[in-house]
Amino acid sequence: SLATMALATAHAFVVSPQSTTVPSTQLFADTVAEETTAAATTTDDAAPPKSLSPMFEYLKFDGQPTFDVLAKTQEYIETFQSREPGTYEDLYDDQYVLRGPVIGPINRADLDLSQNGLGIRDAFDTKIETFGYTVDPENPYRCFYFQRWRAVMEKDMDAYGQVYPATKQQAEMPVSVFSVVWTPEGKIIYEQVGAVVDRFEGNTQGKAAVFGLLHHAGIKISASPGDGVFSFVQRLGHVLGGRGRSWSRQVDVPKWWVSKSRGADSTDEEW
Repeated sequence: SLATMALATAHAFVVSPQSTTVPSTQLFADTVAEETTAAATTTDDAAPPKSLSPMFEYLKFDGQPTFDVLAKTQEYIETFQSREPGTYEDLYDDQYVLRGPVIGPINRADLDLSQNGLGIRDAFDTKIETFGYTVDPENPYRCFYFQRWRAVMEKDMDAYGQVYPATKQQAEMPVSVFSVVWTPEGKIIYEQVGAVVDRFEGNTQGKAAVFGLLHHAGIKISASPGDGVFSFVQRLGHVLGGRGRSWSRQVDVPKWWVSKSRGADSTDEEW
C-alpha cells in the first residue's frame, strides 16, 4: 500500500536516538499511515450505495447475514449437482424467482415443469465445473460464481413429443456467471443464470447452460435479450401453454419482482 511504501522509505532516514528532530519524510510517512487507516475505517463502516433497482435494494434485506453466504452457496451447488431434482425444495423461499437472459421471471413449480418437458436430463451426460465464488461487496446476501458446462448427448431427447437423435458428441458451453441471493432465514429467494462471459468459447455459438444443450441437440434458437421476434414467439407460447412456460403468470410472480420485462423482452430502463 501507499502507507507501507512511505514507511519503508522513512526508515532509511530515521535519526539517531540522540536527536529529537523528526525528518520531514518521517512526518509524511506517519501522516499517510494515519490517513490510510482512517480511510479504511470509513470505507468499512460506510453503507453500500443504494441500488437504483428497487428489486436489488430489497434483496439486501438487513445487510447482516448470520451465516457464511459463500460456504452456504458452495454447499447448495454441491447439493444441486449430486442429488435428484425435487429432493431439496426446502432450500428455496416461497417468494423464489429465477431469471436468465431470455427466461423468467419464473417460480419453482413452473421451472420444474418446463425442464422436465424438454427431456434434457435423460438425454445428456453433463459435467459442470463451478469456480470463483464471490460475495457481492454491496449485498452480503448475494454470491456470484462461474460455471463451465460440458456434456455428451448419449440418448435421444424427447422435447414435448419431438425426438432429437443422440449425437454422441461433446457440447462445450462458454463460461457463464450465475448468482444466488439468500434470505436472512437462509433460503434462496433469487437466482440469476447463464450470463455468458465470452460468446466465442465452446461450440454452441455462444449459448450457455440449458440453451447450449438445446443448441447441440438441434434446437438452434436464435435468442438474445431484446430480440423482438423471439419475444413474440415466447408470448404466443405463453398464451397457448402446453409446452412449459418461459415465465410464470403475473399472479404467480412474487410482488417484490417489479420488472415488467418477460423472457427476451428488453430490460427495464426506469422503475
